[in-house]
Amino acid sequence: MKTLNEKAAETVKSNNATMGNVEELTKVLKQEEKELERLTKRNANEAVIAAQQNVVDSVKAKLEQAQEFEKESNENIGNDFLTFSVVNEETGVRAEQQKKIAFVKNNRPVNSKKVDRFIALIAANKYEKAFPIIVVEATKLIEAGYTVTDIKGRELTKEEAADYLVILDGQHRCTAFAKLVATGKYTETIPNVYMRDVENVGEYLVDINNVGSSWDKKDRLVVASLTSNDELFQNVAELLNEGFNPTTAMLIYTGKSLSDNQVNKALKGEEIALPKGAEINIERGNKFINLCKAAKMDISFITKRYFIRGFNKCADRIGEEKAFMALDKLKYMELTDEKLKQVKDEADFKIMLDEALKA
Repeated sequence: MKTLNEKAAETVKSNNATMGNVEELTKVLKQEEKELERLTKRNANEAVIAAQQNVVDSVKAKLEQAQEFEKESNENIGNDFLTFSVVNEETGVRAEQQKKIAFVKNNRPVNSKKVDRFIALIAANKYEKAFPIIVVEATKLIEAGYTVTDIKGRELTKEEAADYLVILDGQHRCTAFAKLVATGKYTETIPNVYMRDVENVGEYLVDINNVGSSWDKKDRLVVASLTSNDELFQNVAELLNEGFNPTTAMLIYTGKSLSDNQVNKALKGEEIALPKGAEINIERGNKFINLCKAAKMDISFITKRYFIRGFNKCADRIGEEKAFMALDKLKYMELTDEKLKQVKDEADFKIMLDEALKA
């Protein structure tokens, strides 16, 4: 069997694109193609144009390889068992375990760019093996009442949980390992894994991640649903996992946004006082979202805060019933992305709602 060093060297040499993020490479390719077009239009020196063409071809090849890697890993990820080197903290003895990866619902979201950076480190044999990975047995968390999912987001049953370890700290690293395994580019043992017995997962995640230095507001709000039983945070977490931004999610359910201090209190399981004028109304918020979706509005538009603010101002002016009637009528306006892109502020959305009501 080849060593990790040998395999990594081959990987770096023959398939450099697995180190790149598809989104970033796509942007680079567009920039390089634009530069080639500029040089061609100004009749630059043939050697200069040829050199730029080589750059474009190189980036294009890397992008194609990266896309193939992404496609293959997405299709196969989660199918294979990974080998974990689990450390016994009392004796220091390491024992290998064959398990699959699982996550507890509403741990902080996995960022694909961070995963790609770890893929690059692992494949180039530069991963720091001293970094600890903290896990807990999936069966124990399910028994404690937590929702546990596999790496693709499918909820696990208690019967199948024995095959899984829930990653509490090290989600990005383990996802990177799993992607490489899914494409046959990694067969070594995942090092330095520590097993924990955790009663309060939310509290534990807050403690080990040193909130305030490494988490953004989205991370805080998602994990707050584990430390707080409040329905507000449960529903906000669902929206954030769909792709909504934190401010808009709060605006949709309360009409106001929360300060960092208020979110940190929720993370600690403390009661928080909502901002002046805020009112929790989950049913209203969900109705707004569902009617927007019925009008074929993508989340990338619904999450722009001026849509909910424009709707709220419309409701203040003509009343809730008529405002929702207007929102419902948007589904008959054949909205396209181009039309929605023309909505630049809340006033523009109010005009759209007025037009829908008159139609």
